[in-house]
Amino acid sequence: MDEKAVKLAAGCMLHDIGKVLYRYHDGRNHSVSGYEFLRDCGIDDSDILEQVHYHHASLLSKADIPVDSLAYVTYWADNVAAGADRKDKVSSEDVREGKRFEKYIPLASIFNILNGNQDTKTYALDTLHDDGRINMPSDGGKPIDEAVYGEIVSNIRDGLKASEFSGQYLNSLLGVLEANLTYVPSSTDTTQFQDISLYDHMKITAAVAGCTYLWMKENSEKDYRETLFRHAKQSYEEEMFMMYSLDTSGIQKYIYQVASDDVLKLLRAKSFYLEMLLQDVTDELLERIGLTRANLIYTGGGHAYLLLPNTKRCRELLQPFEAELKDWMLENFDTELYVSHGFTTCSGNELMNQPEGSYPEIFHRLAKNVSENKVHRYSAADLIRLNARVPEQSERECKVCGRTDHLMKLYEDDENENICPFCASLIRASADILQPNRFVTIVSAKPGCNAVPLPFGRYMLMETESSLRDRIQNDLHYIRSYSKNRMFTGMNMTTRIWIGDYNNGDTFQELASRSRGIRRLGVFRADVDNLGQAIINGFDRNDGKNLGSLTRNACLSRKLSIFFKLHINYILEHGAYHLEQDDSDTHELNGKARNALIVYSGGDDMFIVGAWNDVLEAAVDIQRQFREFTQHTLSISGGFSIFREKYPVGPMADSVGSMEDFSKQLEGKDAITLFEANGNRYRWSTFTDQVIGEKFRLLDQYFTKMPGKGMSAIYKLMSYVRAREEKINLARFAYLLGRMEPQRSHSGSTDEYKMLKEMHQQFARRMYDWIRSEDDSRQLLTAIYIYVYLHREERKNGNEQ
Repeated sequence: MDEKAVKLAAGCMLHDIGKVLYRYHDGRNHSVSGYEFLRDCGIDDSDILEQVHYHHASLLSKADIPVDSLAYVTYWADNVAAGADRKDKVSSEDVREGKRFEKYIPLASIFNILNGNQDTKTYALDTLHDDGRINMPSDGGKPIDEAVYGEIVSNIRDGLKASEFSGQYLNSLLGVLEANLTYVPSSTDTTQFQDISLYDHMKITAAVAGCTYLWMKENSEKDYRETLFRHAKQSYEEEMFMMYSLDTSGIQKYIYQVASDDVLKLLRAKSFYLEMLLQDVTDELLERIGLTRANLIYTGGGHAYLLLPNTKRCRELLQPFEAELKDWMLENFDTELYVSHGFTTCSGNELMNQPEGSYPEIFHRLAKNVSENKVHRYSAADLIRLNARVPEQSERECKVCGRTDHLMKLYEDDENENICPFCASLIRASADILQPNRFVTIVSAKPGCNAVPLPFGRYMLMETESSLRDRIQNDLHYIRSYSKNRMFTGMNMTTRIWIGDYNNGDTFQELASRSRGIRRLGVFRADVDNLGQAIINGFDRNDGKNLGSLTRNACLSRKLSIFFKLHINYILEHGAYHLEQDDSDTHELNGKARNALIVYSGGDDMFIVGAWNDVLEAAVDIQRQFREFTQHTLSISGGFSIFREKYPVGPMADSVGSMEDFSKQLEGKDAITLFEANGNRYRWSTFTDQVIGEKFRLLDQYFTKMPGKGMSAIYKLMSYVRAREEKINLARFAYLLGRMEPQRSHSGSTDEYKMLKEMHQQFARRMYDWIRSEDDSRQLLTAIYIYVYLHREERKNGNEQ
């Protein structure tokens, strides 16, 4: 980044910082108070300070500043971002005089207006916590604690302690702002929706400004006052921007292709590696163009969206970038993994959704372009090269990935050379990858055997805080670094990224051994229903208005990313739902840590494995928390099944993936399929209320309290339910229920006998009613499966009783 671009990004990221001060003991104009605050923090650069002081027309029109002051760029970008943010919900005439602006109004939820919702929920003023605890939207709002604003001011002041601004410092500053301003509203105007946080507004302002500056620079526009201030209306029509997308194909196949003694560790290492590959690739592109991560609108699940300048230079940079990336992917992964790309140009007005409907159209054009590039992913030269490749005589198949390569020993004392260099580096790094306090460092020269290759001649390695400090100061090959989920005091050169990395077990064997009843692994795969449609058209209103915009969609995407990359860790750490306990109205997360771990959890999907009962219970927790988090505007659908601990990972993932697909075929979705594809598919509410809350609960109560009723009785019931369509089995079922009635001689007191007999009669009536209904009998069979798995134990020889 050139010096002016760095200063522009800094000024935009901080241009509205005075709004926090205004709400904390400072009643001055926020442009003035923000200017004074930054000066008090030791920032004396006039280019930065002018942007904060003069980003509104009232002060800018009277300012004695040069015509090429960056304040004009920030003013223009702020208007685009604000125009995208601020949508009227009532007219100003409907608000009593003096009450249009409310100083302590809370941030409204973005989900209030998603998919036709009309809620008025708000968030409590808070910071974004590293441990992932969830700030749920609620009705009525909570009183603003002014002391929280004081904490936020203090945190930001600490985050500004740097000797000089740089591109990497700005990426770190974004993390500070996200942590502290995620629940601070950008606008306090009661006539508008207050669902955009101050963080999202300042980030998008920086993104728009960065592109605008580069477009102006290429077009030799030096009079910013004339173009962006006096003739701002005309400049909104200019196609200054490019919405750019990266989309990774083949992720799941790559992750699950594991043949190693340490399957679990390598699974998670592969998942993490792909996440970091996309993070680093996007950072590399942004750095080449001269932008910060403010222009990374969304990344997760193998997808990324970036706002870039529509300039000749940018197009010229994209061509070799895409070619280098494709060549590297072919060299290292053959056709197994592929990163497709696409872009479409747009104007400031389109980003503001003016005219209405123009913003969603950006993504329709973009999706079409990406799809076309996927179809033509390889050129004729690429195909000739692929078909001409002949393994050398010294090349053999890697035991982990199956790739043909020059093999090596994983460790010096290994007997055979049976692993490729890439898998060897990933396995060696895997132990550090799973450590919570490790930093991810990117370097341009391989420093040792634990460094994993990345595109563009880069390498990824994991480091402690002390080793990273030393590398930043002394290693000429240092490029950039990332911290996982946490902010580290003083490490103002790292970019914080959210990673779903909950882990409460090191091996499949260990996790399976912690199961209740049968010793089995549980696997849960799920993703969000109709997410693409929600992002593009979710803000269409019944009155014909469309509230979609760059900022609103960026806010929605970030919320979902935080849920699946951060909050999910907290949900697994504090389990709430339990199969064998009555399901109370509260879903408060205050229970035990799940015996489970996240293989991956991306922008909208997840793969979780662990002790089977913990994974099933965690699936319910995740679904419930997600529904509350999104105010029932979005749902997830998935599959769940159980496996022996030595079952191959690939078939395991494929099997549960088929169940997930079956859930997605249900109209309206919001479903889970259990144990087998094409069966046991339920709405989540049906599963929790009827399968578990009604049928499983009756089975559990009956067989717990009824003396002398062992597993043989439940197995007989199960066999008749399975064959319910044969009339003879219906009669046998009724006969079995009669035989199960408690006998007087086997009971204690008369009162106890009467109680048991009444319990049995109620049990028999309900069981007989259920077996005659197709839906109830299917639910009953699923409930019996779960009951059996919870109460069946392993013999010492490994066979089930």
